[in-house]
Amino acid sequence: MNDKNNLIILMKNVEKIYNLGQVQVHALKNVNLEVKEKEHISIMGPSGSGKTTLLNIIGCLDKPTNGTYFLDSVNINQLDDNQLSEIRNKKIGFVFQNYNLIPQLNVIENIGLPLIYRGIDEKEIEEKAKYYANLVGLGDRMYHRPTELSGGQQQRVAIARALVNEPVILLGDEPTGNLDTKTGKEIMELIKKLNEMGRTIIIITHDPKIAEYGERIVKILDGEIIDER
Repeated sequence: MNDKNNLIILMKNVEKIYNLGQVQVHALKNVNLEVKEKEHISIMGPSGSGKTTLLNIIGCLDKPTNGTYFLDSVNINQLDDNQLSEIRNKKIGFVFQNYNLIPQLNVIENIGLPLIYRGIDEKEIEEKAKYYANLVGLGDRMYHRPTELSGGQQQRVAIARALVNEPVILLGDEPTGNLDTKTGKEIMELIKKLNEMGRTIIIITHDPKIAEYGERIVKILDGEIIDER
């Protein structure tokens, strides 16, 4: 990875407008955002503020209605669905509030799932999955199924699965939302460690304590960035 001075995300005058029948909803208005490589930022805002819409655009799950978005110097606006899918697969790891694990699969199989779609052979998938299971502290739980794990352990599996493709950016949408305070703190300490290892981290939260883990806090309200510090 390059130095921390390099921009990995550049948004200029980004708007997102949803047409609901005859009503237009401005989910994002005139958003300007820069994120440097290896930065850890928190995006804070109440429910309905536009933070999930913003994360969806950052994560190439959606495209802006107006404005421009560059991810790693690539103009996202100009890409088709297949190209967006490829960028998501190679450059972005997602961690959600719900762990989205497959109950029939054990820890290793859940972690290795994204690699199956890339046609990597079984032995390499298992090696990589074991590496990331150990990295997130689940070395002794590799062959357990999700129902045999605590909420915090399940979220660690989800984080390992997000990392297995070795993305440059890790996006978290309320990653501690379903966890108690102590477990939430453990997950954020893990995310902080991943940032120190060179990952760019963007976390969405409504919790000021979780937001404080970021080097920078971006506050969003009614679709607009109202504060950065």
